[in-house]
Amino acid sequence: MLLTRRIISRTSWRAATSLVSPRQSSFLSTVSLPQTSKSKLQDQHVDVKALNKGSIRRPFSASAAATFDTDSFIKNFLAEVEHVPGATDPSQSSQALRSLVKSGILRFTDMRDNPEKFFMAHRLLSTVGLGGFGIRFTVQFNLFAGSIVGLGGPEQIAMLDDIQSKGQLGCFLLTEMQAGVLSGLIVETTCDWDEESQQFILHTPSDKAAKNWISQGYTAELGVVIADLRIKGKSYGPHAFHMRLRDDNGNLCEGIRIDDMGTKTIANDLDNARVWFDQVKLPKDAMLDKFADIDDDNNYVQTTDEKMRIEVIGQRLLTGRMAIAEAALLSARVLHMRTEAYAKNKICNGLNGETSLASMPQVAAVFKKSYEELDRMIGFVSAIEERLNKCLREGTIPDPELVDAISVCKIQAIEVSIARCHALRLEVGSYALMHKTGFELMDMLLCCKFAEGDSRILQMKLMRDRLKKVKKDGVAGTLSQVFGNDGTEAIKALQLANKLNVGRDLEKMEKAMNDNWEEVYELARIVEQRHINSTPPSSFMEPIIERFAPAEVYYDLGWKDKVVTGGTTSGTAVSADAQAEDKGAGVA
Repeated sequence: MLLTRRIISRTSWRAATSLVSPRQSSFLSTVSLPQTSKSKLQDQHVDVKALNKGSIRRPFSASAAATFDTDSFIKNFLAEVEHVPGATDPSQSSQALRSLVKSGILRFTDMRDNPEKFFMAHRLLSTVGLGGFGIRFTVQFNLFAGSIVGLGGPEQIAMLDDIQSKGQLGCFLLTEMQAGVLSGLIVETTCDWDEESQQFILHTPSDKAAKNWISQGYTAELGVVIADLRIKGKSYGPHAFHMRLRDDNGNLCEGIRIDDMGTKTIANDLDNARVWFDQVKLPKDAMLDKFADIDDDNNYVQTTDEKMRIEVIGQRLLTGRMAIAEAALLSARVLHMRTEAYAKNKICNGLNGETSLASMPQVAAVFKKSYEELDRMIGFVSAIEERLNKCLREGTIPDPELVDAISVCKIQAIEVSIARCHALRLEVGSYALMHKTGFELMDMLLCCKFAEGDSRILQMKLMRDRLKKVKKDGVAGTLSQVFGNDGTEAIKALQLANKLNVGRDLEKMEKAMNDNWEEVYELARIVEQRHINSTPPSSFMEPIIERFAPAEVYYDLGWKDKVVTGGTTSGTAVSADAQAEDKGAGVA
């Protein structure tokens, strides 16, 4: 089992697992688990009375009252993305996003000033179709612009207006080749402060540190890169820097190399890139300086009471997890609504004459269970979004409990969406194989699983945080929780802490983790259900409407010659042999 250097550090791991004495260990091995108590909120599912009438309307949440004209925004936003399904290659898709950015319908600063609108835009896109454009969209507004909003100083935030008016695109360069979605926040790209030139030197020390799978990395002219800041030979950990990747003519800036990741099984309207930096010079104001800066004496200084740490630099991962959770849930629900309309009109032969596919008991049961589970998760996720929106408006960092709740949103929303869509696919025959049904986008749910923090990594963090609570409460304090609503969780946490109590020997620690990996994830799942069951459900501001618009099947393999950046084309040609090799490869 992978141990991450930053999400699960060795120090915090030892602190979380060195909890139980040998005598207590003997006692815990004899403790039996009580029956899980059922939360009063567990069965508070939304009653779906009007299945597949185009939309499911819920009561509006008072705390989610709109500060903008929702009907007007929905109408204008949907009109602006109307042609997105036809933009099937990165050249067309990036141009569609440039147009959306320039329209100003959604401002880069809406994440701070109007977070409900920010999240609603993600949801609206998912009702049209959970394709590559949705990823492109969230990279632009959340990861790129959102990082500047959250980490930048006033002057850096002000430059977003100019970027938006020009329709410029940006990307977010965090993930590295040997630090992928299962490795946590590990950054080996370096950014050294050069006192003599008063510049930063951005560098990729080896291929394993190349930025990897960077969405919109090929078509963007701008970027926010995460690199290890080093001053006078001392590392200050990951920091964010805004930079130019391409000039006004679309040419790569000096010292930057970018490769396209190649053809995927899905979302080929989105470019994904691998990026290297070779001693790239960045000006002093490239470092996003809301929380830290370099003074006139070339010293690292903290500019606020909030220290630069993973929770600070990872703010946009939290908003991204929330947006992804909501998009997956609505995409799954729209797929069910669309499929139910088909099933109601699909005539089959029953024992007593003709009947509809939807009326068959196994199919009806799938729809019933799916709507219950999806709506339960929608109630939970919308409630957690309201809490996150408060932090976004106030410019505060979410507390650890909210951070965990956001992780639960992403883990469970994706898990439920994948499970329910798969169950539906098994019951509707060849319809699930057809293009224009929505089933062709199923792989996008897999993308949701590992984007912005793989579910396994997030579950390990939930487990670690729970064991840290055991250490804080002590064995006696944790045992006192056994007869409460969370008794099963308390016992499981104590038992796992006992099994992982191996001291400072890293080899023994790794073996203990590997030997008990199932218990690690079981504890995380128990924590997830506790969060869901203890949170009063809320609702989204808009009705859920099925607007699915199927994308074209084929895309242009020569798109790189047609990418427009700064008013000109850029890129490398795709050879005729390559096009011939991939000819007929349909991508939904």
